[in-house]
Amino acid sequence: MAFKYQYLKKYLQCSLFCLFAFNFQISPIHAETRVFKNAFKDIEISGRVTDEDGLTLPGVSIKPVGQAGGSITDVNGNYTISVPNSTTLLEFTYVGFLAQKVEINGRKTIDVILKTDIKLLNEVVVVGYGVEQKKTLTGSVGIIKGESLKDLPVPTIDGILQGQTTGVQVTQNSGTPGGGMSVRIRGVSSIGGSSQPLYVIDGIPVTTGDFAQIGYEGQGVNQLSDLNPNDVESISILKDAAAASIYGARASNGVVLITTKRGSNKKSSVNFSASYGWQQAANQLDMLNARDWKLYRNDLAKAEIFSAEQIADNKVDVNWQDVIFRTAPMANYELSASGGDEKTKFFISGNLFDQEGILIGTDYRRINGRVNLDHKVNERLNIGTSIGLTYAKTNRVEGDQTLQGPLPNGISTPAIFPVFNEDGSYNQGGPYSNALSIANEAINENFSYRGIGNVYADYRILKGLTFSTKWGVDFINFREHAYESTKTVQGAKYNGLGFETFTNVLNIVSNNTLKYQFDIDKSKIELLGGYSFEKREARSSFIRAQDYADPSLQYINSASTIVSASSGGSDSGIRSFFGRANYNFADKYILSLTGRLDGSSRFSQNNRNGFFPAASVGWRISEEEFFKVNNISELKVRASYGLTGNDDIPAFLYAELYGNTTYAGQPAVYPSNIPNPDLKWETTIQTNIGLDLGLFKDRIQVTLDVYNKKTKDLLLSRPLPPSSGFSSITENIGEVENKGFEFSLTTDNLKESKLQWSTRLNFSMNRNKVLKLYNGQAIDDLGRGSNRIEEGQPIGIFYSYEWLGVDPSTGDVVYADKNFDGVITSADRTRIGNPHPDFIYGITNNLRYGNIDMSFFFQGSQGNDVFNGSRLYLESLQGGDNQLEAINRRWQQVGDITDIPRATNDPTAASQNKRVSSRFLEDGSYLRLKNLTLGYNFNREKLFNGKINALRIYFTGQNLLTFTNYSGLDPEVNYRGNDNAVIGTDFFTYPQARSFTFGINATF
Repeated sequence: MAFKYQYLKKYLQCSLFCLFAFNFQISPIHAETRVFKNAFKDIEISGRVTDEDGLTLPGVSIKPVGQAGGSITDVNGNYTISVPNSTTLLEFTYVGFLAQKVEINGRKTIDVILKTDIKLLNEVVVVGYGVEQKKTLTGSVGIIKGESLKDLPVPTIDGILQGQTTGVQVTQNSGTPGGGMSVRIRGVSSIGGSSQPLYVIDGIPVTTGDFAQIGYEGQGVNQLSDLNPNDVESISILKDAAAASIYGARASNGVVLITTKRGSNKKSSVNFSASYGWQQAANQLDMLNARDWKLYRNDLAKAEIFSAEQIADNKVDVNWQDVIFRTAPMANYELSASGGDEKTKFFISGNLFDQEGILIGTDYRRINGRVNLDHKVNERLNIGTSIGLTYAKTNRVEGDQTLQGPLPNGISTPAIFPVFNEDGSYNQGGPYSNALSIANEAINENFSYRGIGNVYADYRILKGLTFSTKWGVDFINFREHAYESTKTVQGAKYNGLGFETFTNVLNIVSNNTLKYQFDIDKSKIELLGGYSFEKREARSSFIRAQDYADPSLQYINSASTIVSASSGGSDSGIRSFFGRANYNFADKYILSLTGRLDGSSRFSQNNRNGFFPAASVGWRISEEEFFKVNNISELKVRASYGLTGNDDIPAFLYAELYGNTTYAGQPAVYPSNIPNPDLKWETTIQTNIGLDLGLFKDRIQVTLDVYNKKTKDLLLSRPLPPSSGFSSITENIGEVENKGFEFSLTTDNLKESKLQWSTRLNFSMNRNKVLKLYNGQAIDDLGRGSNRIEEGQPIGIFYSYEWLGVDPSTGDVVYADKNFDGVITSADRTRIGNPHPDFIYGITNNLRYGNIDMSFFFQGSQGNDVFNGSRLYLESLQGGDNQLEAINRRWQQVGDITDIPRATNDPTAASQNKRVSSRFLEDGSYLRLKNLTLGYNFNREKLFNGKINALRIYFTGQNLLTFTNYSGLDPEVNYRGNDNAVIGTDFFTYPQARSFTFGINATF
């Protein structure tokens, strides 16, 4: 978008300068000051006016506020003005920039930096295969500007989406450095397929997902982590069918368009930024100390396991959370250069991000480089390229779903067990492997090498007719290296255990479009036609080995036994024809028609092609002659309807597949599935009605959207009779619906005073419902929280036993007998909770006073339930695990009124008391101070005589405050990562960190 502004700004600068040169008879060297004398003695003030990038501005008008007279800047942006001695303010105005009033305060030299008035320049929005003016946009598009991304210590692109726009729910599944997030645009639209959006960077769809073959559940690595958020200029989120259908078969879950920074035809500038900070765990679980654990163990055994002397003697009383959590540093350094002239523009950046995790054994380091180049060959031809290279290394530890991770092992180890033995070796006397030994001795390294690049050419065939071609490549090499020596319990079990995996993914993309724009009287017409194709190749290998002769040798060639080895590969592709027609009459009546025909190799010839059309209309009522309301600057209603698809499913579901085995000592193959050549797309039909309102010259902007989104032909497995030889077959047999309401409000609360203050609020509400399953059969008992998929209910509801409390007479848990048969069986299970929030929201405030700026951003979720699976073990009151401090109020004698059952080793009672039930279900609502930033901008002229264009220092705090009733480490969790059905469950999940960062930005 930036290059569009520069052409307009240059045109306005030259035009305005010529106009004033004529009226004021300006000499080629300087502007003559027009002085209107009065009875007071005049003072002379001089200075220079520039824009935010240091470019001088000719023709800027300078006037004394409340006085006659004025002056303008010359070709070098310099000015001189004589004003009465009583003058206190000068006002600087220039077309395309915000007016600025400056206090004189006795100064004789005043330099001013004017800010671009984006609204005045008819703000443009990046959409599929082009840009559109925001005022004529008829689709539902969320916009995140680059300035709202600065100073955020967020290492991933999906992380910066959180709370920034309506309709987008971002859940940070865990606090693992470099870990993935779940992004849902307008709800969950699939069960068996992906619900993640399509990401498009500089017009090229990119590869996302987790390619790790060594599973860590919610600790997965997301390939989006490879991309540098500081390279982002803007983000557009295509939410409804009208905006997204141009991407057809992959747009059901929405589309995220990311535009990286580019050069401009200004003088070259160099920017250096650096930040350093530290992170810490926001809170800890209240666990039993050594004394209380000994008392609990005596109660559990109903005997004196520990004597009174031993209970009083607590020389070893370890807080294992202090052992496994740490204060961890993080740093970010970036150097970039940009600039150019009318022919060539460039942007070059290099970045180093280094983050240690708050959990021992985890860290993340990434190095990025980017070159964006644009060149004007002649009046008809423009060419350019974008190249981004990344190297990333992640150290992970096991967590969630395991008993070999530092977090579950550390929390579950009683305080009576020391970390080290007297000889300095790890103490392995606890119920689980020593948490510190795992973190220090187990190696779990991931290496990612990635290159994303494209080249393009735009050729103007005739006036208004342009052909564009863009070719891109996205290559990922992902390697995992894992090894556990005999110093760990698991490593000792296998005499050394090692893994080595490789994954290579190559995606080649070509986009080719022909666009024709022309006007007929008051009508503006734009026609776009295009062809694109993608070819993807994926190759992988996996090796597991054990029995290492020397614990210092950790690679596969040092192992005596290869336990398993495999390799595989798959190729896929998609080719598409697409088109769009936009009609605009007098900026009042707007119509847009879009269609895309996709052919995907993921489906058989029977249903390989899918067509996805959409239509949208808009009416700018504020442009009508009959509607002239002084305080309403913009009023637009819009509506859209269309279809999008989802082909992000496992490959070859339609085909007959074979596995390999041995038979009678000879290699053999066998059929591994029943083919279904009639499989077809998951298709989403979406209707959207919206309203855009601007008040008081757009100082207040309101956007409302109501949508209905129905997805049919869901790809699900249905059961087969055992006689078939197979357990299930994949078919198009499901439907799901998402309905919602979105509201956003942007206000300039204080704009023309010395204190400037703006607010941005967004609110989103979505209701998810399963409409159809195979024969109405529910998909049941999913994950640790017993999620369920059932007709008429949201995806992934919690379905289990309703907990009624503890029986005062027995100390055992009481459950609701739903069928009144006198016994508690699986037939008594019922809906106990919903992991989907009632609504999500975010609010950002930006303030500026002089050289000081401050912003604070709150983000929240309301009404969602979380299953605290950690409590299932930490309040089990059985075995040798450490327990939560809450069990000190456990039932101990007849008549006790409490919510914690008795400690017992009775197998029947223990099993009943530890059932998955609503006892462990909690309100996961939260309000979080996600970001607080305080900055100071130094005066340019006082910095080395103006040799530094800008210098800013700042402090940023992340996750500083969290208001929640959830008792776990973090309410924003999901131990199964991006799973569509198993959601809202916490099982020893790595929590997000609280961070404090100091930074500096300098422009030369």
